Amino acid sequence: MNKKLLNKLIVRKSFKSFIGNTENLMQSSICIKDDTGKILMGNETKTDFEDPIKYHDQIVGWVNGEKQLSAIAELLSFWLILESEKISLGKELLDRYREITFYFNITEQLAGNHESKDVARFLIEEAQRIIKGEDFSILLMENTSVELLASSKPEGYSLEILQVCRFVVDSVLTNGKAEIINELPEDSRYVHGKAAVHSLMCAPLAINNKILGVIMVSSGQRINYTAGDLKMLSTVAYQTAATIENAKLIATLKESIADLQQKKEELTQSIKVRMEFSHIFISVVLMFCFYTFLLAFLNNIQTGEQGQYIASRSLEIIFVLANVWLVFRSGLPLASFGVTLVNAKKAIWESLLISVVLMIALVLVKLYLIKSLPAFQGVSIITWKYVGWDYVTYIIVAPLQEFLTRGVLQGSIQRFLMGRYNWLWATILTSTLFGVFHIHESLELGIAAIIGGILWGGMYARHKNLIGVSLNHFLIGNWLGILGLWEIMTH
Repeated sequence: MNKKLLNKLIVRKSFKSFIGNTENLMQSSICIKDDTGKILMGNETKTDFEDPIKYHDQIVGWVNGEKQLSAIAELLSFWLILESEKISLGKELLDRYREITFYFNITEQLAGNHESKDVARFLIEEAQRIIKGEDFSILLMENTSVELLASSKPEGYSLEILQVCRFVVDSVLTNGKAEIINELPEDSRYVHGKAAVHSLMCAPLAINNKILGVIMVSSGQRINYTAGDLKMLSTVAYQTAATIENAKLIATLKESIADLQQKKEELTQSIKVRMEFSHIFISVVLMFCFYTFLLAFLNNIQTGEQGQYIASRSLEIIFVLANVWLVFRSGLPLASFGVTLVNAKKAIWESLLISVVLMIALVLVKLYLIKSLPAFQGVSIITWKYVGWDYVTYIIVAPLQEFLTRGVLQGSIQRFLMGRYNWLWATILTSTLFGVFHIHESLELGIAAIIGGILWGGMYARHKNLIGVSLNHFLIGNWLGILGLWEIMTH
């Protein structure tokens, strides 16, 4: 390098002009030779005057002349040092320019890019422009798992290099400090393997006191890596770690946003459903009140039992059709109103079991009345004289009543109310309204309707279908008539 500096200095026109002027001034020829005695400039003269040209303490050439030329030799030595410093300064400026350009490029390219693998590939490409090396690899490491995020070589080759450098990598992960090893085979942590690695730089992917992995630059040939190279590599490592961490945060944020959007949609749908059920609830309550007033009005008109039966059933049909219209108008699925076969088998078995128990209990009540009250002396347990067509049609009437009270009214109230026990309050409120709608017949029937409503409301809340409650309603209602208890409650 020092010889090249002397050669570059001699070929300059300004230097040749300086030597020529000096020769004219001193009236003496000047010969400049390199450290081996090779003439670089001028003609050698037979003289004892020969002074060394030094670069620091190293002799890089000689000045030969007819006179003492030590001042010229010292001037040339000083000139060489200046040239060397200029070259060093230029190189340093170039390195700084490349470094600034590198920072600018990665900052510009990474803005808005949160894909870890894309960023890793880009950073490796940029690192290859300013750092010498054969293999550039970015590896994510967590516990015993290793993920090759990006590499300048095929994945298999990069993993072979990792096996050779594994102990160095482990050391970097443990200490959190980047390392330069220009003579890796001489390092005690070197592992012989398929890949040949002579020089290595390894920096941790560290951010927020966490180490996510490492970035490695290796070469099969010796490269004299410097602290500047390691600084650049550490910059790449930090940018990679920051991008990976940001990618994780953004992924978490996206999941949170998706969850919030889903919850918003669910809440919007829930509000919509509650609004629909509130409209249905208000409409049904108003229709129930109107229906009750009409029945009370019909009771005051002497239409006969047959005429009253036809009128009441006609009102029920009109009432049911109006509620069916409300249900279809809401756009809600029929399953929301209990019209479904889900849990049908369980509901039927439970209904039959409860029906058998209640029917036995009602028989015992009838026996108690016969034995305890004089008015029931000689009355049979089963009374067939009250059985008529209304008992047959009850197989249709009972499901329709359950559809109105349980499916439409109780279901609407339950969805409208909030809280853990909304089903219980919906059952109590519906049963109370159900009793009020029967109280025009008699107080006893109203109370019985409330008790039955609580039973059927609980069954409906359990299974969410009308099959079981309709079956129980039909059996118990007709059984009350067969036992004569219905006649007792209504007269």
